[in-house]
Amino acid sequence: MKSRHFSFGFASAALGLGLALSGCGDDDAEPCDPNTIGTICTVIGLGENGYDRGADTTAMPAIEARLSLPQDVLPAADGTIYVLDWNNHRVRRRSTDGLLHWVAGRGELGGTLDDPGSGDFNHPTNIIFDATGANLLIAAWHNSKIRTIDPLTGVVSDTCGDGRRAYFGDEGPATTAALDLPASLALSPTGDLVVMDQANQVLRRIDAAGTIHLLAGRCVIDAPAPGGPGPCADGVEPTACPGGSGKLVCGDPMMHCGKPCTPGYGGDEGPATAMRMSQPFGQAATPAGRILYDEAGNLFFADTANHLIRKIDPAGVVHRVAGLAPIDGVPQHGFAGDGGPALEATLDFPVDLALGEDGTLYFTDVHNHCVRAIDPSGTIDTVAGVCGMRGFSGDAGPPDAALLNLPFGIAYADGRLLIADTGNSRIRSIRLR
Repeated sequence: MKSRHFSFGFASAALGLGLALSGCGDDDAEPCDPNTIGTICTVIGLGENGYDRGADTTAMPAIEARLSLPQDVLPAADGTIYVLDWNNHRVRRRSTDGLLHWVAGRGELGGTLDDPGSGDFNHPTNIIFDATGANLLIAAWHNSKIRTIDPLTGVVSDTCGDGRRAYFGDEGPATTAALDLPASLALSPTGDLVVMDQANQVLRRIDAAGTIHLLAGRCVIDAPAPGGPGPCADGVEPTACPGGSGKLVCGDPMMHCGKPCTPGYGGDEGPATAMRMSQPFGQAATPAGRILYDEAGNLFFADTANHLIRKIDPAGVVHRVAGLAPIDGVPQHGFAGDGGPALEATLDFPVDLALGEDGTLYFTDVHNHCVRAIDPSGTIDTVAGVCGMRGFSGDAGPPDAALLNLPFGIAYADGRLLIADTGNSRIRSIRLR
């Protein structure tokens, strides 16, 4: 199968990353020490979009490697940094000696219904450790699967999803369920694997027995109404589609149940099972909607196309955490609000989340080209990038004076913030303390 390539138009135990000194992205910058507090540095990536011949078999200096739109980054306790090299369809790792190694994926977009045993990936978007801490769990986005990698053997296996882009299978085996653009993963306090099923507009969970369940959200198809698409009339509840798919429809089931789930907004301060959210869907979608649990059992998620951060508390109630709620169904986006309440700020396409030890919630504000943070009091500020400005600059200097380009991924460990500076094809590091 030939590779299709895409372009974007447009947690937290004390870990020692052991980053070595690296060169910087600015040609005229001084050598950049990622261990200097308050400094941003490139630690992986030359800044050129591509892939180096021979990199699947031979390690190379991480700072000299070409990446293609890296989506996510994961630090390990031994100082290793795993990277999802999205448009190269590979998992790579930076060892503590500063070399970049191939882990999995050959760029062939494998793992389809016709090739279920393939160890290849089609645009992987999110990476976490499993409950043992030994294996990697991958949201294989365009595979519509969750895949597991044993880093010691290189064996790749399927954990959830049969490769169809659909919504089906709740209350049955996760391996035969259908997902549509699974974008993000998190382990619940009880050990369940939670999945952001992006295009299906729902959160699903896989229990220890391997059974998949609906956790939050509703896959509703808003049928066309006179004059254009529209939701159910006021006071009218959608009805279940036949066949047990889990979809709901506003309109004729025979006519509309084959259509994709419709993004929406609703449910704040109510039960998560009645919530609506808005995640990008369809062939032109970009990765979105990443999720994160805190130690108290709150599930935070980026309601990306509504330009919000929301959470589901342990009682199953949904709350807005940051961003302005849509007005008359129209999402509110932009950049405003730093230094004030996060609930009064405007965001623009938030995607990934990370938590600091002090309870600060960091997130990538992708279309604002910056990383912002919400402190425990609810105040929002920028910590990296100049919001509203796109580019590359600033290595060896303060992070809030640097320029980023579509930063999708983020991770926090032991006082260090790692950023997948996606549009710059780099991984950058900030020592916060």
